[in-house]
Amino acid sequence: MRRGARRENPAQRATRIFRHFVFLMIGALLSVPYIVVFVWATQVSAFDPASGVVAFAVLVLLLVVPALLSATRALERTAVAELLGVQLAAPVNGMAGGRRWRGAAWYVVHLISGALTIVTVAFAIPIIITVALLTLAGDLETVTEVTAVVVPSADTTTAVLWSLGLGLGLTIFNILAGIALPHWAQIMLGPTSAERAALAAQQAEAEARRNQLARELHDSVGHALTVTTLQATAAHDMLDRDRDAAARAMQAVADTGRAALAELDHVIGILRSESESEGEGGGAGEGSGGSTGSTGDDGGSRPVGPAETLEDLPGFLDRLDEQGLQITRRYDEAVLASVPAGASGPAFKVLQEGLTNALKYARPQDAELSIGLDETWLRIELANPVDATAAARPSGGRGLEGMRERARLAGGTTQVGMDDGGWKLRAGFPLTDSRQEEE
Repeated sequence: MRRGARRENPAQRATRIFRHFVFLMIGALLSVPYIVVFVWATQVSAFDPASGVVAFAVLVLLLVVPALLSATRALERTAVAELLGVQLAAPVNGMAGGRRWRGAAWYVVHLISGALTIVTVAFAIPIIITVALLTLAGDLETVTEVTAVVVPSADTTTAVLWSLGLGLGLTIFNILAGIALPHWAQIMLGPTSAERAALAAQQAEAEARRNQLARELHDSVGHALTVTTLQATAAHDMLDRDRDAAARAMQAVADTGRAALAELDHVIGILRSESESEGEGGGAGEGSGGSTGSTGDDGGSRPVGPAETLEDLPGFLDRLDEQGLQITRRYDEAVLASVPAGASGPAFKVLQEGLTNALKYARPQDAELSIGLDETWLRIELANPVDATAAARPSGGRGLEGMRERARLAGGTTQVGMDDGGWKLRAGFPLTDSRQEEE
């Protein structure tokens, strides 16, 4: 038993052996027509060699055609999973050539193992039992007659030994072949090294996509919740003292909520477009649109809008100013539009997270933002003062990790932490690196 494998109890072991036997019997049933055609072709060859060639060609054709069919491979994969307990990875598109021939080889193996099962069950085991019982009973004359069928033109002792040896050998070989079938199935029906590499690449791509969407949701929903919480708290505190200020705070809550819904609509639009590209678009428009307000009157989803970039930064900063965070800006707005999308999109998302943290923790609520640009690099620096409580907070979390990951995927770097008594974010993005494609 493999190290670390769960130990089987007798009932489970008996079930597994029975399932293997059923798999072999399926191969036995499949092999019967081929055995019949083989016997017929052999008899035809004895009378007419030319007709025998045609008969064997028919046999080969009957074997090759089903073996190369994709339906046969699908049925074999199902039988292997259900009866042999071998879970095979899904086939990789575009790699059908080698899989076809390996599947055909497995079909032949299944037929041969099934034929051996027929011979073992119908002939080998009965001969062993018959010879053993007759020998113990002293009926040597019947033993001679039985073994003469197996080994003609031999004396009784030789015939008995050969009969028992062939029967035992065939039985043992069939048992060993049945034990080895799961391993052979993994080799012949499982993925090749190229397919495993392709599967690993697909899984890595899917994981990266999930992480990207998680970052998008964290940025949009996390920012919106932070702003709405702070503004709702401020509105509650000012409701009796300054109703106009409370109204402005609640208006900021409404504006932030609408912006968050737009960003959430953008992320869900990406999910829908991916589903449609995979042939699942028929149901994508149902069930998820109503919860986000992203559907029109016709029930269909709105087109996916472009992701925010540094060109949207001034408006974002204006909203933060209205929400109480006073930001000293040191950059040229005309330069922001010249930043390539491969750097501008990730840079905006990093700043969105950094500024949201400043809105939460800056005491007093001030921040300084500097953006510099040279021929090859975009450099960002964001600093804000913090009190003792905020300074003691850990330098981890999903938001900060998301910033680091965004910068890394764009070929850039981030540094976040306490510096000169305040919280400081430094980020850099190469202007020529387009490794990350924003939606």
